[in-house]
Amino acid sequence: MRFLPILALLLAGCAAGPAVPEISVSVAAIVVETGETMHEADADRSVLPASTAKLVTAIALADGAGLDHRFVTRVCRAEDTVTLIGGGDPSLDVEDLLALALSAGPGLRGATGFRYAPARTGGPINPDQPAEAAYNPVLAGLIVAEGAYRGGATGTRAWTTPAGSPPPAAEGEGWFAHPDPPRQAADLFQHYAHGIGIVLPQPTPGSETCGRELARHSSRPVSALIREMLWTSSNLMAEMLGRFGTVSESPDRWLAGAHPDLTAIDLENFSGLSDRSRVTARSMAQLLAREAARPVGEALLPAILTPAGWDGGLRNRLTGPPTALAVWAKTGTMHYGVGLAGYALHPRLGLMAIAAYAHDPVLRAAYDPIMATPQAEAAAKAWDRAARQAVDDAVRGLLVSP
Repeated sequence: MRFLPILALLLAGCAAGPAVPEISVSVAAIVVETGETMHEADADRSVLPASTAKLVTAIALADGAGLDHRFVTRVCRAEDTVTLIGGGDPSLDVEDLLALALSAGPGLRGATGFRYAPARTGGPINPDQPAEAAYNPVLAGLIVAEGAYRGGATGTRAWTTPAGSPPPAAEGEGWFAHPDPPRQAADLFQHYAHGIGIVLPQPTPGSETCGRELARHSSRPVSALIREMLWTSSNLMAEMLGRFGTVSESPDRWLAGAHPDLTAIDLENFSGLSDRSRVTARSMAQLLAREAARPVGEALLPAILTPAGWDGGLRNRLTGPPTALAVWAKTGTMHYGVGLAGYALHPRLGLMAIAAYAHDPVLRAAYDPIMATPQAEAAAKAWDRAARQAVDDAVRGLLVSP
């Protein structure tokens, strides 16, 4: 009878407007100081965490020894060959490549070979998601602009667009995942060198061995990148930082050692980009309550999250009293799965760890085979909007003092 929910999705996107079924929210709130459960509702139901999974990634990284680490990207030269060497920096951007080209400057002249390394890739993050989607990039040790490119580039800007790329609706519209991020970075560097009057040959894969270093770019420390990952909800940053910090493909290994009782948290990857990951509101609130005093750089975990009604992912949510600037949290959305997890400042009870989720696994399973249809997309977006409102209402209720 699988066709019934699929039919419901298609009908939901009809001209009359999407019809959203009743949405139930799983909620848990724990007083951090005492460990007392302040409120629960359907808190042991297994739900889709979406990007709230990045909280687990952040905590696992903060528990490691590499918070001061900086990723280094170098430009090197050996005889007549210049090599652009990546160091796994998930935050490397176009301005950083320009800075490298400017710094390397005269040392690039006369090169007859141009290499880039590492050339290997390992992605996309989730093979079940659209390969061209910018939120599902290919992973690589040399990557710029999170492996994304601006669609619609033609003429003198055609170098930004790989061959066979998806056609955009209009010139310059749309961001897509580049199929070969290391080559994209090398092409950009070559372009910037040309812009300052230096001609480099076409790039080819090479070795990570550095002869004479011409220039280097160091990222901000991992502690700062963790905060950026939480604020921007970057999937690429979560996956690359997670693999750097835990030497695995998901946080489950860290969880098994640090919190072996929280078996209800079962994550496929570090970013939450998977419809197979699961948590419960209770297990997420328990984890956050235990880790509330975890330093992440110079701040404790609650203080690096986004404040409600102010900025980041909660800029336009939970505005006004009692929640604005009193809820500091990470949000997450995959179609038919919406969540919010973090902390709340309760006037009477003090700091609380909170988690609230809405998830419809039947509609999610029905959506996947027909996700490209306009009707299914309209229905999913309508459900997501209603679910965010339901989650926000549940969180707001936690701050109404009894």
